[in-house]
Amino acid sequence: MTSSAADATDDLLRTTPSLEAFQRWLQSDVQSRCRSVLTLEERARMEQFAFENATSAESYDIVISDGSFLETPCRQGLISVLPHGRCWHISGSLMAPDDLKPDMVRWLKHVSEMKRRTILAYSVGPEEASLFAEAGFEVSKFGEEPLLDLGAITWQGREFEWVRRQTNFCLRAGLEVVEICDEAERHTLAEELLEIMHEDLKPRTYPQPLRLLEGQFDPRKLFRRRLFLARCRTTGRTEGFLACSPMRNGRAWAFETYRKRSNSPRGTVPFLFRHVIDLLQAEGVRTVSLCLVPGRGMEEKTAHRSHWMARLAISIWYKHLNFLFNTRGQDHFKSRFRPRYVNRYLCVTPKTSVRSITSFLVTTGAIRPNLGNLLRNLWK
Repeated sequence: MTSSAADATDDLLRTTPSLEAFQRWLQSDVQSRCRSVLTLEERARMEQFAFENATSAESYDIVISDGSFLETPCRQGLISVLPHGRCWHISGSLMAPDDLKPDMVRWLKHVSEMKRRTILAYSVGPEEASLFAEAGFEVSKFGEEPLLDLGAITWQGREFEWVRRQTNFCLRAGLEVVEICDEAERHTLAEELLEIMHEDLKPRTYPQPLRLLEGQFDPRKLFRRRLFLARCRTTGRTEGFLACSPMRNGRAWAFETYRKRSNSPRGTVPFLFRHVIDLLQAEGVRTVSLCLVPGRGMEEKTAHRSHWMARLAISIWYKHLNFLFNTRGQDHFKSRFRPRYVNRYLCVTPKTSVRSITSFLVTTGAIRPNLGNLLRNLWK
């Protein structure tokens, strides 16, 4: 390799490319890759990258779930993609060093134009939303993420009375919380945990997690996810579980998947939450995410250019379709832990359309409800 060619390659691989290198980004061929064909070495690199750079509750899901991904030409930026027709749905926001993200967003805009694809990025944080807006994306509020700042949570006072009461129910029922770290033990428990998950989802309108909105759960492929069980001391029966996903190099964790048996003691999930929050706080973790509440706070106006169709659809989702998604019920439950809320955005280019909204519904699985459960929940 000549000196000039080597310099050009080094420039291309820098975290923040020069103007000349960025122009070569725009000229490079862009192909999404299927995650299922990754080698063990490639998946290990992806896992390490997601652990270090995940900024949203959904980011780490790229390691576990099916789908595709995009990688910037410098190989320092990673994006989870679920393709559907001419739409590319991006979950988990951008995984990259902060100084690369402005160029990464401009590159995505170029990819959309070059490939003639509608790109929809979900659960984008406030700082990144400004970058998308500057690049010409529509930016519409998507909901709010409840966050707990750890360090001084004591569960004292009237505002936490409900949490204490649920905890006491479980203690009297003989429950304890244990963390399962051993890989072999996780595999042994896999069938039981999947049984609990299906039992919990069985009466719901959607008997499977909705893609883009809920994390996938496979107890045999947890990687650095942490697994906690609510277990009866006397019988050893597992009553519920909580799987937490890492963010920001382990400085934050997301309570992404939590399920319980239909006849578990009252308060099993809040009991799990409280115990794990206390444990993470003792370990020095800074933040816990209780995961996005889609549609929350839609009455708040934003400074970004948004689309009326996106605002209307998301608002209807939260206000009028609780029988489908139980969004307000989840919001009420999470509010019991007194979190602060951070806006999350939907960023779209070139524009929101009936086709892109339909593609979202198909990709999430929202067009495949259990009709019997739907009718029962409608008349509750």
